[in-house]
Amino acid sequence: MWKLKIGEKNGKLEIGDGNGNGNEYLYSTNNFVGRQIWEFDPDAGTQEERDHIERLREQFLVSKKKLGIHCCGDLLMRNQLIKESGLDLLSEPPMRLEDEEDVNYEAVTIAVRKAVRLNRAIQAWDGHWPAENSGPLFFTPPLIIALYISGTLDTILTKEHKKEMIRYMYIHQNEDGGWGFYISGKSTMIGSALNYVALRLLGEASPDHVNMDEDQLARARKWILDHGGATSIPSWGKVYLAVLGVYEWEGCNPLPPEFWLFPSFLPYHPAKMWCYCRTTYMPMSHLYGKSYHGPITDLVLSLRKEIHTIPYHQIDWNKQRHNCCKVDLYYPHSFLQDLLWDSLHYFTEPLMKRWPFNRLIRQKGLKRVIDLMRYGAEEGRYMAQGCVDKALQIMSFYAEDPNGVDFKRHLARIPDYLWVTEDGMKMQSFGSQLWDCALVTQAILASDMVEEYGDSLKKAHFYLKESQIKENPKGDFTKMCRQFTKGAWTFSDQDHGWVVSDCTAEALKCLLALSQMPQEIAGVKAEVERLYEAVNVLLYLQSPESGGFAIWEPPVPKPYLQMLNPSELFADIVVEKEHVECTGSIIQALQAFKDLHPRHREKEIKVAIAKGIRFLENKQQDDGSWYGYWGNSEGGWGESFESCPKEKFIPLEGNRTNLVQTSWAMLGLMLGGQVERDPTPLHKAAKLLINSQMENGDFPQQEIMGVYMKNCMLHYPEYRNTFPLWALGEYRKRVWLPKHKL
Repeated sequence: MWKLKIGEKNGKLEIGDGNGNGNEYLYSTNNFVGRQIWEFDPDAGTQEERDHIERLREQFLVSKKKLGIHCCGDLLMRNQLIKESGLDLLSEPPMRLEDEEDVNYEAVTIAVRKAVRLNRAIQAWDGHWPAENSGPLFFTPPLIIALYISGTLDTILTKEHKKEMIRYMYIHQNEDGGWGFYISGKSTMIGSALNYVALRLLGEASPDHVNMDEDQLARARKWILDHGGATSIPSWGKVYLAVLGVYEWEGCNPLPPEFWLFPSFLPYHPAKMWCYCRTTYMPMSHLYGKSYHGPITDLVLSLRKEIHTIPYHQIDWNKQRHNCCKVDLYYPHSFLQDLLWDSLHYFTEPLMKRWPFNRLIRQKGLKRVIDLMRYGAEEGRYMAQGCVDKALQIMSFYAEDPNGVDFKRHLARIPDYLWVTEDGMKMQSFGSQLWDCALVTQAILASDMVEEYGDSLKKAHFYLKESQIKENPKGDFTKMCRQFTKGAWTFSDQDHGWVVSDCTAEALKCLLALSQMPQEIAGVKAEVERLYEAVNVLLYLQSPESGGFAIWEPPVPKPYLQMLNPSELFADIVVEKEHVECTGSIIQALQAFKDLHPRHREKEIKVAIAKGIRFLENKQQDDGSWYGYWGNSEGGWGESFESCPKEKFIPLEGNRTNLVQTSWAMLGLMLGGQVERDPTPLHKAAKLLINSQMENGDFPQQEIMGVYMKNCMLHYPEYRNTFPLWALGEYRKRVWLPKHKL
């Protein structure tokens, strides 16, 4: 059985050379607090437990087919932690209110109590709430390619890893044979070509001699060929396939490493790029500059025949540079942008490939890229910023030095990215440990059930304090395209090292609230200096012009640079911008801090809050909603994820309700004074949540709830037990406790 391990080093991982278990290449800033890795133990569990896991897998398939729910329930992790907790979640049955029956104090109290107990049961020993954070179907295949070209596929992945990865890919294959950009999405070339290639690299047989209608891989190949073949894969996919050796670098638009040598006074300097764009295109430009590809094996030669519509040697690679499958195209390139690519391709690249320019400029650019990547990797303990640049950096460091320590340290951190659930194993974004911890902590606090807290708040408090970044990046970090980080929180754990503004705000809100509680309930409060450092980070991330707050680094007020967006898949990836979600979160945190520490940076905080409020007012749409950039948050009680890419409200099919979105709506209404105006809608929503609660206090997994860069969906399974608790807790506290006390 699979077992989740928390806060540990690697167990059975072998790093390439076989000289140990990988631990010599691991290091941490806080003894691996927050680290979560899965290992397979063939002797673990009883036969009954193993049979139960199989039933969960079967139930997922039924739910996907009958209800259209593509999101897993993260049930392997939940089963394990609930069992280890020893908490009794079933002795008190959930409430069920009849159609004519109104919500009452007893019903909401039982629902809140059961939800609190469930959340306590699935909390890890170090205080965070483990969970998957995935959904995109282009995350896992690049990792498979990286391991294949480096010859480490069989040393890093056991047969059980491969089995679960194959399960995941087949489960999320669409009926037409293709794969989407993300689960639930329509078939795309980047999803289909990459998952097809990954399955072949994982050992699945060629579909040449099978029944096309019955074999899943054969149907996948048919979809690819029917839609123009893999030459029409978007630009990121072209890079991945070129590294594998089933596509040629001449078919990629130039990614010159000389770009990283630009002087800082230029309007488009690398340090001014959005950080994820920067960390993605660093390794891409390195691989492009070296024209690197892995060994041309028999399997690679076979794939060249399988995924293209004409013989490989007959493909006009130059014509493929601007070729993108129509179903993938979200952000079309402008004529000006194509002109730029063509100029680089026809005029600059021929020079860079010849002496003396290849020696004087290209090699210098390649060295600069490696230096930047190595610096960033060291500051993030080789976690990388996310799964996209993680796989690319593995490729780059292997291409640079197959025996180098950078490559081996990257391999040692691969387990941090692998997550297994009832739908199989996938590479996740990098983990949402801090984000989920901060949200669940506030949900538990909203319950106001002190007698039910147990040690959950103490453990959460420990995790929050341990996860705050305590130091800035080493040396002159501005020269290495980095910003100051001291006082911030990341999305996951301290080792990750990348600032996230709303994670910092939510964590700060938690520390402030916990500082007002007795030590026997909440543990030792954080040092006040740590709170000051968090405020420093938040104020730094505000735009002085708009008043809005950015996410990772200060906003760059140059929206015209978005015209240089090299990706066809995402919008707004070139420079950092402000967001309403972060701004709202940070305003709350600054106000909460101001209430408890009124003299610290008093005037600056007052001005920042006022500017932030003005930004939100300016961003509000005519119908009263705000566009949800990082989640489906326009205010609907049942909203489709299609609202995000299409930038307009789209209800769920059949006007279905969604429990998480209903909870969001309840919270917004209560904070907006609905209890005083008319609580009727709150009663109706609360009744829906109460009647939806499951036997163990959990809530059903429904549609995908997260998004990033407008066009790609993320799955947050923890939301289903966080926000219903939060909403019901606030509802009970605001509507029923005042009456009950009377």
